[in-house]
Amino acid sequence: MLEFQKKKQLRKILYSPIILLLLAILFVLLFRGAWGVYQKERLSAENLEKERNEFDKLVLREKNLAASLDYLKTDQGIESEIRTKFRAVKEGEQVAVIVDAQSSASSSSATTTRGFWYRLFH
Repeated sequence: MLEFQKKKQLRKILYSPIILLLLAILFVLLFRGAWGVYQKERLSAENLEKERNEFDKLVLREKNLAASLDYLKTDQGIESEIRTKFRAVKEGEQVAVIVDAQSSASSSSATTTRGFWYRLFH
């Protein structure tokens, strides 16, 4: 009987409103902490994926630049780069410059649309 009374007294203490309130507060605090860790983990996973994509882009760019650099180390690469950037030609070669018909037509139409007063003072 004494054992039964001790169990009853222990249950009375454990199920008291104060203890239940303390347990609820403890549960809320632990849940908030776990939720914060979960959100940080998700954010870290997203950032990791973004950084991996960026790293892949940079690796691809590095490969392209290395290939371009290897091409520029050759005589043909140097010559083609000089020809495109500086419009240079070798001795004996000639360059033909082709003017687009639309651009010349638009510049001539701009001069014809000016009015009488503009032509008079300019």
